[in-house]
Amino acid sequence: MTDSMATTASRLVRLRAEDDDTGLLFEGRRWTWREVVSEAQRRAELLVALRDRGPFHIGVMMENTPEYLFLLAGAALAGAVIVGVNPTRRGNELAADVGATDCQLLVTDSAMATLVEELDLGLSRDRILIADNGSYKRRLDALRPAPQTREMPEPGPDDLFLLIFTSGSTGGPKAVRMTQGRAARSATRVAFRSDDVLYCAMPLFHGNALSAAVFPAFASGATLALRRKFSASQFLPDIRDTGATFFNSVGRAIAHIVTTPPTQDDRDHALKFVLGPETSARDKKIFTERFGVPLIEGYGSSQSSRRGREHWAGQVHGTTLP
Repeated sequence: MTDSMATTASRLVRLRAEDDDTGLLFEGRRWTWREVVSEAQRRAELLVALRDRGPFHIGVMMENTPEYLFLLAGAALAGAVIVGVNPTRRGNELAADVGATDCQLLVTDSAMATLVEELDLGLSRDRILIADNGSYKRRLDALRPAPQTREMPEPGPDDLFLLIFTSGSTGGPKAVRMTQGRAARSATRVAFRSDDVLYCAMPLFHGNALSAAVFPAFASGATLALRRKFSASQFLPDIRDTGATFFNSVGRAIAHIVTTPPTQDDRDHALKFVLGPETSARDKKIFTERFGVPLIEGYGSSQSSRRGREHWAGQVHGTTLP
């Protein structure tokens, strides 16, 4: 299968099924792409086996962990819809996000399960799954063996794949649709190579991380280096440790990075370029001068037209990178 055949997120995942190069780095561990797809297939079979009546919507509330990536890829294979639940939301707002998106399962981990302990999510207790280190349990009891896996028909480009919540800067957050086809298109508009390493510390429930790093990694075979959550002080050590050639961010993250104390080794890294939409002119100047790496500002919006939301990707694709 070639990149040109990846017209859906499902096919994008299958591109890597026989790839034995490193696909994922996380906290000192590594997985080949073949192993990533194998884990995704297991999650796909679990989701299909637990499917209930109604929309096949799966809420996921986790930090950036391998489990989140396996669920994203597994949902693509299964034709399920991942709802990226923002764990910074609390109480009734968090419950409303889950209820409004018709989630029939919520997958979280032990640390975050406490956030929904007393909330009415509109789900029975056995529809909340606790996933720690690849082991799945129901909210109270061990997960029983899954029934025989149902058939998984191949999703089409127009099939819904993700519901991504907006930031809520102009009102309450709204769940925006991303189809299988849109995910595949966003993946192939950035000029990454298989020897690139894409460092991703932005949350996987947001379109920045998905369209700028996760999907392009599947398309190109580049390595995805995940961090649980962004840390300005650990930015440069992580970049060096992983050999990252790209970092996706937003302006607020860049603002925090440039406030860290400079050192004489700030240019000792392999970064080729950084994506930093909403970065101020001042922070861009400081960042580029200090780290010696181009910062692409671009523009993207989960709610805009296709042309607008893909503008930054086209801009990068047409740029000669160092």
